[in-house]
Amino acid sequence: MADREHRLFVPQDMLDLWMSEEHVDVDGEVLTLRQGGQRFQLKTAVCFLEEVTEGGDEAKLLGKVKDLEQLGELGGEHVSDSVILGEAAYQVAEGFVGEPIFEDGPAAPVAETGDPHIDQITKFFLGRR
Repeated sequence: MADREHRLFVPQDMLDLWMSEEHVDVDGEVLTLRQGGQRFQLKTAVCFLEEVTEGGDEAKLLGKVKDLEQLGELGGEHVSDSVILGEAAYQVAEGFVGEPIFEDGPAAPVAETGDPHIDQITKFFLGRR
């Protein structure tokens, strides 16, 4: 697996759009770009958007992404678009964290898809410019 600097959060609605426009395929927990075939390991995750109890963000989670395993380690309870952590309640965006799956051997060149957003994300995932 790649190091954490190449992890990227993909909101569920964005993934749905990419699938409906046939830019990606998802098989289980693996996302594959149709152009170029690069694969990514997906984990269900949330992005913390807002602390809604006005008790403050003591855990310093606003703007951060946590996969469900990390959330469990923190003692958080995830339900729909909310996370409860101690006395705090957060509104979250549901989605996935993806990490590139590298095959053995030299890295293949990044194939352009024609969609600047997908191309930029692919290059970010792979640590390329």
